[in-house]
Amino acid sequence: MLVYIIDGFNLIHKVSFLRKSSRPHSDLIHYIKNKKLTGSKNNKVIIVFDGGYNSQAKSISQGFEVVFSQQISADEVIKNKLAKIKNKRQVVVVSDDREIRDNAKAQRAISCRIDDFIKVKREKQTRENQSSEKDISYTLQHEITQELRKIWLKDGE
Repeated sequence: MLVYIIDGFNLIHKVSFLRKSSRPHSDLIHYIKNKKLTGSKNNKVIIVFDGGYNSQAKSISQGFEVVFSQQISADEVIKNKLAKIKNKRQVVVVSDDREIRDNAKAQRAISCRIDDFIKVKREKQTRENQSSEKDISYTLQHEITQELRKIWLKDGE
């Protein structure tokens, strides 16, 4: 199991639709989940945001730990979270802040820039989509659907 510690606002500022969002905290969580940026559901995800509590983001954070830094910086929260984890080789710290990445490397954790985090996952998904796509016509899709409907729903009897 990997542990991802993500600098939330760093990621928001790198994705144009998130920058423009009226609900950036919540939309970021949906974005990470939908794009499967952190891989397996068994991996732990900690998203750290600067500032105060956002109940909307907390309410949809199922499976994620969402932390708001309150009075201290998100950078300090990230460092503190990393320091508390025993097996640092299983931790991926995602941030564009050099001090955070250097701290992660010093503790033997994996550090990753935001662009690299998004790019690697995007390239992997593109390859998976290209290899799994089947080129069949709409008519054939419809025939298959109708046939399965007959089998499973006992339509036509």
